[in-house]
Amino acid sequence: MEKFDEVGEVLSPSSQSLSTSKLSLCIQILLEFEDPIVEIDRVKNILVNAFIPMNPRFSSILENDEKGVMRWRKTTVNVDDHLFVPEFPPDHESYDSVVHEYISNLCLTPFDHSRPLWEFHILNYQTSKAQATLIIRVHHAIGDGISLMSILFSCVTRVDNPTLPPTFPASKKCNLINTKRFNCNDKFFMFKYFEKLWYVVLVLWYTMVDVMDCLLRMMGWMEDSKLPIRGPPGVENLPVAISSVEFPMVDIKQIRTCMGATVNEVLTGIIFSGIQRYLQICLSTGVDGGQHLREAYGKRSKRKDIVIKQMKNLRVTSLALINKRALSLQKNLKEMVHDNPEVIWGNHFGFLHLPLPLKSVESSLEFVETAKSIMERQKMSLGIFAIAKILGYFGRLKGAQVLAKYAYNTIASTTMAISNMVGPMEKIAIDDNILNRFSFFVSGAPQTLSVHILSYANTITLQVIAQKSYIDVDMLSNLLKEAFEEIKEASIKIA
Repeated sequence: MEKFDEVGEVLSPSSQSLSTSKLSLCIQILLEFEDPIVEIDRVKNILVNAFIPMNPRFSSILENDEKGVMRWRKTTVNVDDHLFVPEFPPDHESYDSVVHEYISNLCLTPFDHSRPLWEFHILNYQTSKAQATLIIRVHHAIGDGISLMSILFSCVTRVDNPTLPPTFPASKKCNLINTKRFNCNDKFFMFKYFEKLWYVVLVLWYTMVDVMDCLLRMMGWMEDSKLPIRGPPGVENLPVAISSVEFPMVDIKQIRTCMGATVNEVLTGIIFSGIQRYLQICLSTGVDGGQHLREAYGKRSKRKDIVIKQMKNLRVTSLALINKRALSLQKNLKEMVHDNPEVIWGNHFGFLHLPLPLKSVESSLEFVETAKSIMERQKMSLGIFAIAKILGYFGRLKGAQVLAKYAYNTIASTTMAISNMVGPMEKIAIDDNILNRFSFFVSGAPQTLSVHILSYANTITLQVIAQKSYIDVDMLSNLLKEAFEEIKEASIKIA
């Protein structure tokens, strides 16, 4: 492979920390198509003429310069080294389990760092969801989920009207501090003034609490309670299992309207409820997997007050990944990719620690109320920005390996991760092949469980990824669906 001599772009400290011996993350995008992908040569042409030119990082490798700083070094690309079309035994009616096993093996397969850090895997085998599955693997050092999804969305067409770009749900901007002017003639001016002052005090207090929480986790001085669903450091090297559950967007919006919440708050409440149900079964049986757990799931009783009392003093935290870009997905994505590459590319994410409520509830709607309360409290904190500044400082001062250690400790100290991606509101197609559904997840993180939320064509998908030896993903998906149905029914009664 030919390398070029020009000095390449330096990786940001955050991107360097994601490609170290301590922490190496990979983004997996799963595209499930209505028709088989039969023209492999056409796919190669698309990669050469459309995908690779999107960004120099797709034709670059990572190298350390004489000072030990990671840089992108330009190189030639042999598409055949990055495109894989595996063949499976022909004696399967449905290839769901085969495809899932293939994806699980990919998660444990490291990239060849002598080549650009991306791969395409075409699986032309029928599953319950599609006729073909395309797996796109990209190392996290190249960019985050917004980077990769922006490229994907810039290459698609709408099924209903190919001349129009896909549209995305409108996002409401939230001002952390309400800057509305005071009316000096207002008879309650002083009351409002002190109300605003108290709000600022709360913002400063919550920011300090969040920063201290993160610093303690970074240094390895604080972590979640030991649980059946939480493994020790090193779980990132274990095989994973994949499952998913889908909800109609119209039902989620109905719950949102009933509760006066956001879509994210409703979904977070559903996840909270599903995780508590799973923990109740694990703790009531004293087992953490296998046939005995499934038997306990089938025989479980409605009342578990004793288990709830066991759980109430546990520390269970979700790491919520937040993208810090000021992106409006309403714009033309092709223009964003070509005209604003500095905005699109790189890693611009932060994280929030969301405590999972473990309590006895009278109504499932209480989980949505709790999620709403937690999210509103997080909006009153500048912790995500302060932590990003601190991590950036540590990265510049101590280097990528130390920053990777801090990031690893932060992730490993929590029980699970939640991330969110907004997709098009209409059905889309790539090269005239309709996309039935798509999802994404990150592999290589030292956690046993992650739930990735994605909206597409008026459907919400929760993609559940977990280490096989710790969590039964199919059972957890069923519990998430149960939680959704109960919350939906309760909201209909109130409405």
